[in-house]
Amino acid sequence: MRMHRGVAAMAAMATVAGLSACSPPKGEQTRRVEITDTTKAERRSAQVQPAALVEFSDQVAQQLVEDLIALPEFNSGTKVNVVFGDIVNKTGIVPTSDFEAFRSRVRQKLLQSSVARNRIRWIESRAKVEELRRQELGGAGSDVNQAGANGPTPLSPEFTYFLDGEMYRVVRGNDEVNLYMMSFNLSNAQTRELVWSNSPYEIKQTPGR
Repeated sequence: MRMHRGVAAMAAMATVAGLSACSPPKGEQTRRVEITDTTKAERRSAQVQPAALVEFSDQVAQQLVEDLIALPEFNSGTKVNVVFGDIVNKTGIVPTSDFEAFRSRVRQKLLQSSVARNRIRWIESRAKVEELRRQELGGAGSDVNQAGANGPTPLSPEFTYFLDGEMYRVVRGNDEVNLYMMSFNLSNAQTRELVWSNSPYEIKQTPGR
């Protein structure tokens, strides 16, 4: 009886092994990696690494929070508007949408800071500025210099700043060496005066194996 059971068990194992051998091989499952990790595919790319963009956006957010307290333009008692402005992308190979995504990450970081929340009202784009301006002026037109009954409107150029970005790439050795220089800055909508810029962020990359 025990012999029959042993033979049956061995037959079952052989059947399972046979089915496994006949079924198509499974592909390698997707593995989640830390956002700060650099994969082999990323190391082979000449584009700026996502880990560098994470570090860059963290640096920008941290520095801006620290500097807000010392900027007189952001401490007048009136909440200022910060609008997503232009991104100058001179890298030649990195999509502008990559930089836009990490600019949004800067905003998300700043929204977690009470220092920034108490001083800044975020507006998505120039088109959104026009829309809000029309609403707040009651359809009175697009002249942002008009004043309401209680003084300047919150969307007055005096209290509006554009968060612009500049991204450059210096190439050497047939794409063997790529130096990226990235910055964000704030400029006043009325005077175009540059009131803030982050510390220079530079990273040199060489394609890995």
